[in-house]
Amino acid sequence: MRPYEVVVLPMLWGLALYCRGGRRSLSRRNRVLSVAWACFAVAVTLGTPAVRRVVDALIGVESVTNLLVHLLGLVGTATMVEFVREATGRARTRGRISRLNLATLAVASTVVTIAFTVMPRPPGDIDLLTYGRSSAAGFVYWATLTGYGALGLAAAARISWMHGKDATRGPARTFLWLLRAATLLGTAYLCHRFTYVTAHYAHWTLPTSARITGTTQMLLALTLVLFALAVIWPALTDYRAKRTTARRADRIAPLWRLMQTAAPGMVLPLPAELRRGNPRLRLYRYVIEIRDGVLAVERHLGAGHPPAAEAALRAAGVEGAGLAPAVEAVLLRYAVTAQLAGHAPEYGGRPHVRETLDLAAEAHWLERVAAALELPAVVAAAERLAAAPGARLSGAPDDGGQSM
Repeated sequence: MRPYEVVVLPMLWGLALYCRGGRRSLSRRNRVLSVAWACFAVAVTLGTPAVRRVVDALIGVESVTNLLVHLLGLVGTATMVEFVREATGRARTRGRISRLNLATLAVASTVVTIAFTVMPRPPGDIDLLTYGRSSAAGFVYWATLTGYGALGLAAAARISWMHGKDATRGPARTFLWLLRAATLLGTAYLCHRFTYVTAHYAHWTLPTSARITGTTQMLLALTLVLFALAVIWPALTDYRAKRTTARRADRIAPLWRLMQTAAPGMVLPLPAELRRGNPRLRLYRYVIEIRDGVLAVERHLGAGHPPAAEAALRAAGVEGAGLAPAVEAVLLRYAVTAQLAGHAPEYGGRPHVRETLDLAAEAHWLERVAAALELPAVVAAAERLAAAPGARLSGAPDDGGQSM
């Protein structure tokens, strides 16, 4: 297997299988894209020397695998054009391929097939591009392939250059910039190939065929790699965001479970599909239900508890940025313990409740509180509050506390 195929084949098959997975739930746009990657993957597989020799021998026609590879390339390009039409809102009829796109594909496929039947074809593993360029049929064959490839690049360039300047910073802009780079490399690939095809008729002196073939394969491989990166980049960033959210939800879970023991009517068990599924929804539910649980238990907290908890923590050496979440952890541990012990609420709740509409900011705060729950200093301070006479501590000044 050549270096070009070692790089491109795993990537193309991976994309084809990725797009095919769960295809019933995919949009038509993504189903079209999956067909394109499958066509390119099969085409490159057929083009490997070992597979090409077997297929040529089975069919009994010299270089027929080249025709199959290029026809699959035409179909892949047509589906890419259709994908761009869907992505840019140009498709007026859902579920149907554009008539112009279909007609262009039919004409190009017919011309390529007819030219292949009359052009000189090489035996064995000789590259069809370097062998058939000297005949008029060979020129028509490669000119048609190059022109149709240019059509696909023009469609990709349209979405990248027209929408790239207006895209917001993030995965969408990165997708368009990668697509733009792929169209530039693809243009270089087509120009390189067409220049070589026309060189014979212009009597130009070009490098050896081996160097030409290697350069062509390198440009094609880089173009496909950039196209693949452009397509999967939004999915990669979305996966990374989901993993980050899932890890944050896992770190908040101990605090949520603590609230569940104290207020089971407000903090409900998670359904199995939610535990395995949408991490953002799970995190949102954790934040809301922890807030509800705090409202249920904070009637055991008075104005004197926050300063008493802070004093106990400072005496234990807790200072700096970790002090505020540690104070909150002490208060919640104490309030939950009082609730579970069946103590009657003695207070009306704290006058100040920490709430924000920013889910990320509140989740970050709860993450810090959850991390402080099991600190020895926090556990000791909560036990000290519980052991205070009457647990009232009403003589301390009211600073509002560090609270939700």
